[in-house]
Amino acid sequence: MILTDDNLKLALETALTQSVIKKDGKKDKVRKFDETLDIVINLRDFDVRNPNNKFDQELILPNALRQGKLSLCFIANGDMVLRVKEKKYDVIDDPGLSELDRKDKKTKKMFAKKFDIFVCQAPLMRNTAKVMGRFLGQMNKMPKPQPTGYGIIKVDENIDKVIENYSKIIKVQTKKSPVVQTFFGKKSFPIEKNFENLKALLSYIESRLPNGAGNIKSIYIKTTMGISTKVIEPEARVKGGKR
Repeated sequence: MILTDDNLKLALETALTQSVIKKDGKKDKVRKFDETLDIVINLRDFDVRNPNNKFDQELILPNALRQGKLSLCFIANGDMVLRVKEKKYDVIDDPGLSELDRKDKKTKKMFAKKFDIFVCQAPLMRNTAKVMGRFLGQMNKMPKPQPTGYGIIKVDENIDKVIENYSKIIKVQTKKSPVVQTFFGKKSFPIEKNFENLKALLSYIESRLPNGAGNIKSIYIKTTMGISTKVIEPEARVKGGKR
């Protein structure tokens, strides 16, 4: 698929326009929550059954997607416990994990549901996997090591940097079908920031595909509750048709 700044921007602008509910004779209605900008990338000539083609990546975008305090829990020991608490974030230490291990499955499941993101000091990963691996794994919240993720951190990690990273991180995955679905922006953001995030996401996707953009069949962009907009290739738009 041919991707240019112009056709990507046009699709982005159209998706934002189509997020507004329009009815004849009535005032335009804008939803009361800040919708995300979602993307669906359909792949071709790409065998997801091949282990070399699978990817499951935490990708840091140029611009933050989450504002304010994150739903984040640190699993840490030592000085980091105090530093995390000073930042008003939740933290569980090694004795806390051992205490949690004595709880029933329902309690462990509720703990896993409580937070969207878990980050863990490297020395505590073994106990974390033992106590919470089953539940975090089912919810796709298990901390990932680099280069696929940023959830396993050093003992002396800069927690401000961890928090900043996770304000910008999205998950990019291939599963059982040749489709990538994720989000890359917010309706309230300046279009330039959304476009920068979109470009960074597509650049990563292309880098992971054997034939780059040649493996991309189609791309659709939409706001959470809006109408899907297809990214149209330049020559198809000139001809007045769609691929």
